[in-house]
Amino acid sequence: MRRWTWLVLAAVVSRALDATAAEPELIVVGPSPMVVMPPPVKRPLNWEPFILTGAGAAMIGIGVWRLFAAEADYQSLRGLSASPSTMVNNEQTLTQARGLVQSGKLNTGLGWTLLGLGVAAVGGSLAWLFTEGLEKDPVVILAPLPGGAAAVIEGRF
Repeated sequence: MRRWTWLVLAAVVSRALDATAAEPELIVVGPSPMVVMPPPVKRPLNWEPFILTGAGAAMIGIGVWRLFAAEADYQSLRGLSASPSTMVNNEQTLTQARGLVQSGKLNTGLGWTLLGLGVAAVGGSLAWLFTEGLEKDPVVILAPLPGGAAAVIEGRF
């Protein structure tokens, strides 16, 4: 029991010296000869869903941009076939048309893929935020006791 007394006393003194604001009173666990523990700390902000929301919004924005680029490619293709020029031969027109078709297909595929992934990321992050809340739960709490220790494991499964 004497081994833990110095450890607990050192922890309480270092916590009191580091505190910048007035803290509530210490919590006594068990009868008076038991361990005196500091009050629980403020739980940290659950910031991961906000990062996922930002990434999803960026994917949605880039996906919409790629869809507009695909539409511009297809408009150029329609304009290419409607007004043949005497300066350009058929082989050059065909090469230019193939390039526009490939670019349009690539932009369409990337646009829809990014749009779908972005919507899924935003939806998943909102579900994560609503299930977890704005504050993180502590994962493991350890408390020294005479002759051993106590552990509390919290979380959502």
